[in-house]
Amino acid sequence: MKPTPLLDLRSLKRDYGGGLTGRTATTRALDGVSLTVDRGSIVGIVGESGCGKSTLARIVAALDRPTEGHVLLEGDDLFALPARALARRRRDFQMVFQDPYGSLDPRQRVGRIVAEPMHVLDPRPSRRDSEARVAEVLASVGLKPGDAERFPHEFSGGQRQRIAIARALVTRPKLVIADEAVSALDLSVQAQVLNLILDLRERDGVAFLFITHNLGVVDAICDRVGVMYLGRLVETGPANAVFDRPFHPYTRLLLEAEPRIEDAGAPLPRRAAPLAGDPADWQGCAFRPRCPLADARCRVEAPIPRRLDPASERLVACHHAEAMADEPVRSQGPPPSKACPS
Repeated sequence: MKPTPLLDLRSLKRDYGGGLTGRTATTRALDGVSLTVDRGSIVGIVGESGCGKSTLARIVAALDRPTEGHVLLEGDDLFALPARALARRRRDFQMVFQDPYGSLDPRQRVGRIVAEPMHVLDPRPSRRDSEARVAEVLASVGLKPGDAERFPHEFSGGQRQRIAIARALVTRPKLVIADEAVSALDLSVQAQVLNLILDLRERDGVAFLFITHNLGVVDAICDRVGVMYLGRLVETGPANAVFDRPFHPYTRLLLEAEPRIEDAGAPLPRRAAPLAGDPADWQGCAFRPRCPLADARCRVEAPIPRRLDPASERLVACHHAEAMADEPVRSQGPPPSKACPS
């Protein structure tokens, strides 16, 4: 019997209404997203800007409510809990934001910033215990306990992101939601933070929902990946398998758009065909206006996620997945190791 997943997202939808013109308008940011995250695993969510990744992160972190659907953490429906119970449950999930400076209060010392989430603990730790926990968690992310007395502006961007991660870890959470947590960092600093995430998973068993637009990062550290397009997950599965042989044309286009060393100096245009059509066309398949494989069926029938192989963990929402599966695998050498150069 398969164990209960740590996080279980069921048919999440999120609609936003209103508009500057005053006329009623509805924008669907999420459209039936279902996903699971197992204990101690790293699951990546990738896609273009505006596809709904950050909306998904905010809902999982209970910072926004879904219009429909459920977010279950260890079987508890977060949005069915009373406010006080939800506040206590927050000790088990925390979030790391994209901007390592904007997410830290510049007027507060690091010690107070890192200790802030502990107010949800019941009972609250004493001042001595709180200071000891802050020193412990700062050391776990490669900072010195004495850094608790400094202000955020005294640190580099990579160090500030370590502070943000320390704040997320201070309650000993089981899940950390990282929303573009390394996109604002230099490549060398990105590698340090990614290695830290891998260490935390191995050492403490922390699970991560890793939101990013960088496929290379997901390929390097994630166990599984979900590819999102216009609020829908169009393909999910083991990260290396999805990137080695994509079953959805959108996944393939994302991979072809990724810069590679062997492409340096290559003349434009790139290998990827330009995306054409109106991405806001919701009749039939959402990707149909931009898909080179679209046919009459795609215009009238929205594909639902399915398995090409009943024994496979992979799901793909495409009527032409079998044709995509017959395409040659990527020729980029062996899959990258699950580690980042420091």
